[in-house]
Order: sequence, then structure tokens, then C-alpha cells
Amino acid sequence: MERTPPNPVPSPVLPELPLQELECFSVLVHQLHFGRTAELLGVSQGRVSQLIKRLEGRVGAAVFERTSRRVELTELGRALAAQVVPAFARLREGYEDARARAAAADRPLRIGFQCAVYEPVARAIGRLPEGAAQLVELPWGDPFSHLGRGEIDLAIALAPCREPGLEVLLEFSRQPVFVAVAAAQRLASAESVSAEELAALPLIEPRGAAPEYWRLANAPRRTPSGRELAYPAGAATVQEGLSMVASTRWGLLLCEVSTRYVPRPDIRYLPVPELEPTALQVVQSGSRPHRLAGRFVELLVAEVS
Repeated sequence: MERTPPNPVPSPVLPELPLQELECFSVLVHQLHFGRTAELLGVSQGRVSQLIKRLEGRVGAAVFERTSRRVELTELGRALAAQVVPAFARLREGYEDARARAAAADRPLRIGFQCAVYEPVARAIGRLPEGAAQLVELPWGDPFSHLGRGEIDLAIALAPCREPGLEVLLEFSRQPVFVAVAAAQRLASAESVSAEELAALPLIEPRGAAPEYWRLANAPRRTPSGRELAYPAGAATVQEGLSMVASTRWGLLLCEVSTRYVPRPDIRYLPVPELEPTALQVVQSGSRPHRLAGRFVELLVAEVS
């Protein structure tokens, strides 16, 4: 007698997740602006509208109310956002973490820094997998040579950078300029220093292979009114320059945040409000990008925003 074969166990049918639409939805939830969402996703504004309409077709109702002046979530959109946005963030974080671990197994991301590893930078590095980043101190007066020679993957250096073959990924930490003077100096009792008073103070400049445009930005040669600033001495590091300041009547220009990383009882830091603020930039070589560079910049943006 012929036996009837047993019925096969049906395979579970998993609904297809529209990842493109959900990613677009997650970004638009935060931006509530089709143009900015398109810029962040690197697509046209029409493509954003198309993805949202497709998502609304899949769920069966509108998730955004759109007028000529504003974009708002519907009640259904708010319920969807409560579930999808954090889930999509975790999905992206897991994906980026896996990429970071794979990249770290190849070679750590070598990050050059000047003066100090500032807190946002340290926190961004701490969010990478253990061992994924390696820190390299850069000379005060030579911010770009290590990067140009391929000895590091990213440089976190004082702006500006206009070097051929190098690409600025991010500018952050805009800071007012201070001058360091010996605590024994008469000037040290002041609350601040004017640019004109600075013209009477011999200054210490960064010593190294920095390009002239960078040197002029970080060791300006003239006050806003045109008076000449004198730099009779140079230092290879900020620490060396501060030691010179403590034992002379010279001064040294540096950004406000640096003053908190190098406190010394024999030195006073005084603001110079008339000088242009400084900023830090994350710079990479355009010909040798590291796989972790983009992820590090994302994490740093999250820390400074």
C-alpha cells in the first residue's frame, strides 16, 4: 500500500522590511523638513517624497501632515516613530560597530592631535571598539606633515587647512584667544589684554614646518588696527612655550580650552577679545581614507552638537 508523505512544515513568512523608506522616515522625523532630509541622505527632495509616499502606502495611512509651511507627524506617524526611530538607531549603531571591529582588526585608526585630547574627542574615541583608535601627538608648529606622509589617518589640528591632497571633514570647537603671561608680570593682574597692549609684549610662536597661512592665523603678525606683533622666539610644543613664558617677560597665544588643560600656578591666562577666535578641524588624506574615519567624525559630531 502506497504511503502518503507527511505534509511539510511550512516555512515562516517574514514580511519584507522597507529599509530605505524607514531610514528616510527616521531622518524626516528629526528634521521635519524635506530639503534638509534630502541633503543628509544625499538624495533629491523628490526622492524623499517618493520614499515617504511609498511607506504610507505600505502602512495604509499618512504618517506626515504636509502644508506649504510645515511638516508634522500624524497620530499614526508618532506611534510609528516611537517604535522605528530608536530601533533604526540601534540597527545603525550595530552595523557601524561591526564595521569598526572589522576595521580595527586590520589597523587602528591613527588620530593625531595638538596640545591635548579634548573631552569630546576622548568621548568619541571611547565609543569606538576597544583598540580601534591610536593617538599620536603632533608638533605644535607642524600639524599636517604626519598626515601628508601617511603616518596618521586623521589630524585634529588648529584651523585652517588648505593643503593639496588633504580634506577637511569637520570644523568644531571655536574658541576665543587667550595670552599666557608669567604670574610675576605686572600685566598678569589685568582681567584681559587689548590687542594694542599685546603689541608691546614679545610673543612665542609655533616652531616647525607649518604653512605660512596657518602660521599667520594662529600667530597673527598684526593687531586689528595694524600694529605689528613681534615673535622673537619659537617653541616646538605648547608645554615648551609655557616654560619659556614662566621664566621670561614673553607671552604665548592659545585658545581658551587649552588653558584648562595646562593650568600652572606660575602662569596667568588672559583673554584677548579683539583677536579672531580659533577653531579645530578634523583633516584626512584624500588618497588614503581609513574605513573608521567617517564613523569617528559621526561620533564626534554627536559629542559637540
